[in-house]
Amino acid sequence: MDGERLELLASIDRHEAVLRRAITRAGPDPLFDSGLTMQQLRILLLLDTDGPLPQGDLAHALGVALPTVTGIVDRLVGRELVHRIENAGDRRVRLAGLTPEGLALVEQIAAAGQKRRRRLLMRIDVDALRGLERGLAALRELAQDDSPRRRSEP
Repeated sequence: MDGERLELLASIDRHEAVLRRAITRAGPDPLFDSGLTMQQLRILLLLDTDGPLPQGDLAHALGVALPTVTGIVDRLVGRELVHRIENAGDRRVRLAGLTPEGLALVEQIAAAGQKRRRRLLMRIDVDALRGLERGLAALRELAQDDSPRRRSEP
């Protein structure tokens, strides 16, 4: 890897670290105030993205055993963020899906992040925004190509 690329990557890492610290100190945030563990949040985001899923799929996505996911889902059910759904195609398999409260929480977290990000972006000059947009578009394309679903496709 060339020297300039390494310098740019190090600079990006430093910027991200400062941004993380600023975000955690920015005041009330539904993400941090939710009391969710990282695994619980990941399940909510997976269910929001993919709709109701079998718990086995959730276990695979999180890289944990099925009993672990069952416990996490149990806690989310207890908080009324997730509910279990009978699978009409296979009654042995139960799906986990977002409740209206779970969906509202995910939307609230996303909206708060978008509002904070938009407030900051409105203060950046247009030339810098163009560069940021190009960089994010390139990163998005690579992330989509690198997604587990895409990698497993023939």
